[in-house]
Amino acid sequence: MPRVNDAHLAARREQIVEAARGLFSAHGFARTTMKDIVRASGLSMGAVYRYFPSKSDLVLAVCEGQGGEVDGSFPVEPPEQLLSRLAGRVGPGEPHARMAIQIWGEAVLVPDLGERVVATHLRLEDHLARLLAEGRAAQAGNATARASAQLTLAALIGLAALTANTIPVDQERFIAALTELVRTTGDGDAPSPAAE
Repeated sequence: MPRVNDAHLAARREQIVEAARGLFSAHGFARTTMKDIVRASGLSMGAVYRYFPSKSDLVLAVCEGQGGEVDGSFPVEPPEQLLSRLAGRVGPGEPHARMAIQIWGEAVLVPDLGERVVATHLRLEDHLARLLAEGRAAQAGNATARASAQLTLAALIGLAALTANTIPVDQERFIAALTELVRTTGDGDAPSPAAE
């Protein structure tokens, strides 16, 4: 019997993950069965279970690579570009918005997924806080950059919720407003609401 090479195994795994991603996005985690995934992947039940012993394992696989990293590390880019890239994943017309909301909800209930989501989120938050701190005056400090990073990522999670619920969002204006908000948070010379 010929030995199956690593590229073939990786392609099969990705075939299953893509089938699961499409079903999870369309029907949700709870309404998608392993039988549905087997059927959509075009593989046998044994093949799917060989790669993913449970639906939770598949949920974790679908979540991989969604934390802003590219090939395992963050690209060198200004914070505005990172925000735009992340918003592009959950903005209008993007099926990942529905996935993102489900992932956050499911992470509360499934400990393994929760650990992965928290670790991914904190890694992204650290990265964004560093980018923001580099762009600020020294006196603004890391605490302000951290708060701005949390605010920014919370807004992107909110964008996913709006998009998933088909609420119209002008993504370009959303990113522009969010970028402006992050730039002025903690700056001493930012205009106050009363001054406007």
